Amino acid sequence: MKRRQFLQLAGAAAGTLALSGCSAAGWGFRGDGGKTVELTYALWDANQQIGLTKSVAEFMKRNPNIHVTIQQVPYNSYQQKITEQYISGNAPDVFWVNTPWLADWGRGGVLTDVAPKVKQAGIDLSRYYPALVDLHTDGDHLWGLPKDWDTICFFYNATHLAQCGYAKPPTDLEWNPTDGGSFLHFLKRITLDKKGRSALDAGFDPNDVAMYATAATNSYQDSFGNYMAMNGGSMLPKPYATTSTMDSPQNREMFSFMTDMLSAAHVIVPAAQTGPNGDSTNVETLFASGQMAMWMTGDWNTLTVSQLSGFKIGVMPMPSGPKGRISVFNGLIDAIVSNTPHPAEAWQLVQWLGGPESQRIMAEGGYVWSAIKDLDPLFLAYWKKKGMDMSWFLDAAHGKTVNFPVATGMQEALTNVTTTLGPAFLGQAPVARSLAAASEIFDYRISYASKK
Repeated sequence: MKRRQFLQLAGAAAGTLALSGCSAAGWGFRGDGGKTVELTYALWDANQQIGLTKSVAEFMKRNPNIHVTIQQVPYNSYQQKITEQYISGNAPDVFWVNTPWLADWGRGGVLTDVAPKVKQAGIDLSRYYPALVDLHTDGDHLWGLPKDWDTICFFYNATHLAQCGYAKPPTDLEWNPTDGGSFLHFLKRITLDKKGRSALDAGFDPNDVAMYATAATNSYQDSFGNYMAMNGGSMLPKPYATTSTMDSPQNREMFSFMTDMLSAAHVIVPAAQTGPNGDSTNVETLFASGQMAMWMTGDWNTLTVSQLSGFKIGVMPMPSGPKGRISVFNGLIDAIVSNTPHPAEAWQLVQWLGGPESQRIMAEGGYVWSAIKDLDPLFLAYWKKKGMDMSWFLDAAHGKTVNFPVATGMQEALTNVTTTLGPAFLGQAPVARSLAAASEIFDYRISYASKK
């Protein structure tokens, strides 16, 4: 993609988000009088910044000629700000990249291809999860070194499940789009009205529910993308495709299960309460306030969940679908902006961040699952000491997974899909009609972006 074309794409993606101030990387001087390269490293997570500050401090200790400033950018304005900084020539030298932006930034010239650098440095990519390397590879290009990964499970209210007769949650549940399977039976058993009757009882009052089993939200990564894969469906036929596989028989069955069957059984929080267009905006609050027994989400919410009070919390796996139990798999990379004035030093930082010493710091501190497979026990041990057994997330990573979809225009496409599917989740339109409309706008977004 030519620079002029990328600028057009960036302008289209920019929308109306306001930009915060920029911080340019360049040459500086340290108090010892020696010339020092100044690098900026951008991220959005305040908790991870604590661990990364320790990591970067060790890096600077070993590389006294390099000084790194960590820049925290709010997630909701992150893509916009990095894009604008790149265009103006003062983007961070190294920064996190989330998958919805990967194709635009990679093919738009924002990111440095590190494949030649990896080969020259002799870095063994097999130390990382293969799916993470595949996720960030485009032909012969590799857009960065993997830093972490995440999968999807349920956090559950163990106090409530115990009251429903489950000392431990069932781990062998299955669902299907025909009758819901044992999963639907379980959801009915733990959904209670204000008189303590479950959704299995003849006298259950669906208009006076005290505790819903869960929420089925209009959100790809932590909701329908998993069910989609488990029913043999998908969003894209392959990475960087320009036509989707959204409107398929498998996906129509799956969405009918989520929006019609579960709603009719009164086991999920009404979509109007979960967020705009039935998305997941309010589900954390619903879970924390004891209005739903299980929260289907990613391990990025572990710290949030661990800080909740009022009931004991556990982790349980998703149910298995017709194609088995399949989790959406995703992870971030540390990437180098293509126009950094300090490519050699930026590569030194990225090598450190992607290496075992830095990733050990992050795993031991319980900040993230390391992209390096051998370090997983460290993250597991940290949270076990905190009373959280995270092994089901790890089990999901070692089981069947499907990578987060990659295509140009993906961020805008996902936003449009959520809006278009909203009426189906809210019970205001048939699944078939909403899915067809979502597929049309999705195809337009990814094909339009690829042609710019």
